[in-house]
Amino acid sequence: MAVAVKIYQRETKELTLEPRPERGKGPVGRLRREQEMLPGVVYGHHQEPRPFKIPGRTLERALAAGGRNAIFVLKEAGNQETERAVVREIQYHKVRGDVMHIDFLRINADEEYTASVPLITIGVPVGVSIGGGALQHSLTAVDMHCIASQMPSRIEIDITGLQIGDSIHVSDLLASEARIVNDGDVTIVSVLAPRLTVDEEA
Repeated sequence: MAVAVKIYQRETKELTLEPRPERGKGPVGRLRREQEMLPGVVYGHHQEPRPFKIPGRTLERALAAGGRNAIFVLKEAGNQETERAVVREIQYHKVRGDVMHIDFLRINADEEYTASVPLITIGVPVGVSIGGGALQHSLTAVDMHCIASQMPSRIEIDITGLQIGDSIHVSDLLASEARIVNDGDVTIVSVLAPRLTVDEEA
């Protein structure tokens, strides 16, 4: 099946980090409450982990503006040296949902790695809007392998033309995006037939 695919490249964002001497639950908790700073760590790429802190609002704005899938150029206050990293993990408060801690993974822009890339569907299938079918999402992200500087932020697929009984599989994307490493037989979306209601009297 021919599928319209749109690839979005990752944005590059800059963040200035501050060294974080605070360790342990108590000092880090005060960091959040009294200074409105968020703790984090940069690790990976055969280097020592580097704890840091950053103003909470600065980090939240960066994340809200597409930062979850961006490449970050990180530098330390007072130091001109930079390193590139991507968001590896974000810890949220269980009740309020605020960001509590962030992990960045160092990358080399010219080095290959595998990452999970979100799959976004656009449009409403005609099999749903006209045929009354039900849309079933089976896969919301794919794994891609490429050099870090070319890793997409997301892949968009147009599902408007799907009829009842139609499906899109990973193999349908491989013609336009060969860097996907998932099994081609995996289903991404399907349009299911409407459920028939049985007359109880009958």
